[in-house]
Amino acid sequence: MKLFIIPLFLYISCILIFNKTMTYFRNSKLIDKPSERTNHIIPTPKGAGIILIPLIIFSSGLVFFLNETLDLQWIIYFICCLILLILSFLDDLKSLPSSIRLIFQFSCVGLCLFFLKNEILFFSQNLQLLTILGLSPNFDFFIVTITLLLFWLWIINLFNFMDGMDGITSIQVIFLSLLVNSLTLLGYFSENIQFLSIMMLASFLAFLNFNKPPAKIFLGDSGSIPVGFLCGLIIIKSIVEYNIFIPLLIISMYYFLDSSLTLAIRFMKRKNIFIAHSEHFYQRVLRSGYSHSDVLFKILILSIFLFILSLLSINFKFISLTIAFLITLILIMYFFQKGKNE
Repeated sequence: MKLFIIPLFLYISCILIFNKTMTYFRNSKLIDKPSERTNHIIPTPKGAGIILIPLIIFSSGLVFFLNETLDLQWIIYFICCLILLILSFLDDLKSLPSSIRLIFQFSCVGLCLFFLKNEILFFSQNLQLLTILGLSPNFDFFIVTITLLLFWLWIINLFNFMDGMDGITSIQVIFLSLLVNSLTLLGYFSENIQFLSIMMLASFLAFLNFNKPPAKIFLGDSGSIPVGFLCGLIIIKSIVEYNIFIPLLIISMYYFLDSSLTLAIRFMKRKNIFIAHSEHFYQRVLRSGYSHSDVLFKILILSIFLFILSLLSINFKFISLTIAFLITLILIMYFFQKGKNE
């Protein structure tokens, strides 16, 4: 019963809190003003993560506690998420140096991977990347750990990069959460992962009421960075603990492809890949005259197909992954073509 009551209470709480605090946000320093790299035309409040993330963590922790599954490992995950929330909220108030942000992200992810060391060790032993070359199994563990560290950091910043359009991150989190719950029902994830994803689903369904086009409030770094951390946690666990990574890769295909291709293009043009920009494919098509609603609807339709392919990939990995890649690439090329007119 708690699996339904607490998420419902969370959904209602998010709606009520945002309704009550919108005036505060509008009168605060947390205002995202239009600029050459943004895609909105009126000053809009940001920093919704300062409400969403604590509610997700508190409600998840409460369910874990009631279910007697709240252990030290999950407490560390939640503390690290809150640390990133505080840091990112300060960044929303006054832009912090990228080096400071990266140091904290690196430290939090590194600490979490330390508490995942047994799962990583077991995974690396089964993987045997370098052992077959006659090298020590410790090299496998080291290579896997470094790769996971960099991948998790990439996911965190990917969510930050991609959160540049009304509703786009909400849609991504909602479909990722729906997939995780579906996979849990099929026996692939633990209850804790399911509980966390349900709380994320409930909170972002509520937030979408305020973030859908035209957005009344943005996530801000205080939302995109911590939620990227939580989604990264789920994805990393899907790799080393549950061996069900392909479905999560498929449901995140648009995020991965758009950001990766954009980064590759900027790198080839010798542009600084570490500074904020507005060159994502969805941003290009927005500037060409398409509305946020038009672009978001196309991404929503793609997400529905990716969700179906994610479930099919359980039995048909290669063909599902190939189709997901192709249809995502088609949408990106469509955005690219339309964005040429900007």
